[in-house]
Amino acid sequence: MPSAAILFVDDERDILEMAVTALREAGYTVQPAANGDIALVLLEQGLKFRLLVTDVVMPGVLDGFALARRARELLPGLPVIYTTGFSRVASIRSPGAPHGTTLPKPWRPSELLRQVHSVLPGGAEKI
Repeated sequence: MPSAAILFVDDERDILEMAVTALREAGYTVQPAANGDIALVLLEQGLKFRLLVTDVVMPGVLDGFALARRARELLPGLPVIYTTGFSRVASIRSPGAPHGTTLPKPWRPSELLRQVHSVLPGGAEKI
């Protein structure tokens, strides 16, 4: 089954495209998803990831916190980076949501890469 190193989830198309481009240029394998519901389907299909980067507030059944909870059930220990443009949301983690770092929006690609490198110190190694 195919695998990807990073699952990047954001409902804003421009942000999703910018992130995927920056991460791929840095050598990472990235699987984009437009919302938490799509991301969960990918996880349930058995794709293996080394990192989940997810927006917090998204349309659909799953917000970023709920997605992170489900992702950690399927991939225990999966690191999480939360992104959000809502500073109050960034400071209040949903009950039961896994701990993770927060990358406030708007962010620059260099800031995203710095966060990813800090979570995946081995760099862009494939699984």
